[in-house]
Amino acid sequence: MMSKNNKITRLLAATAVIGIIGTSAAACSNNDSSNQSKQSSVKKETKDKKSNTENALKKSQIKLSQTEALNKFDEKYSDKEIKEINLKLDGNRYVYEIDGFDKSKEYEMTINARTGKEIKSSSEKLDLDEHLQKGLDLDKMISRKEASEIAEKEVKNSVAKEWDLKMEDGKAIWEVTVESGSTKHEVEIDASSKKVIRSEEEN
Repeated sequence: MMSKNNKITRLLAATAVIGIIGTSAAACSNNDSSNQSKQSSVKKETKDKKSNTENALKKSQIKLSQTEALNKFDEKYSDKEIKEINLKLDGNRYVYEIDGFDKSKEYEMTINARTGKEIKSSSEKLDLDEHLQKGLDLDKMISRKEASEIAEKEVKNSVAKEWDLKMEDGKAIWEVTVESGSTKHEVEIDASSKKVIRSEEEN
């Protein structure tokens, strides 16, 4: 017949074995989680690099400077105030969309940012509430390059993709769209003071 002490000894030994098995299982589980986390991180980093490379290739198509685009607008609609300069992706190409105005009409022109060719243009009568609007004073605004640097600093590991310089409530604003991997953010910057007004992720 087994003594009481032998029973206790065996019970303790069995408990110790179960504890070792449990610890090993937990360690394996932690290693699996760690490996999955590392793989997920590597995939995201690879995806982010691919996205940044694609953005760089698209941006290399921008051959026309903002000044050159404005000169083309001025050739057709001379001596107009400039309300907005938008450089954005239209499909796989970059285009400038420029809005200008005088005392009676508003003028719009879309220009291919690679070839410099006019895509379309139009004019229409100003609305009554637009007669007192102010145009952009481009000599007092920061450049697109500087706006990009501010936006990319605001959103870590991002690349500027689209730009919109416009008058809003009497103030000149740069609205820069940046991409960080698969996520887009809009960053609004005061074009005179360089202060970031707003930064939020796009839905």
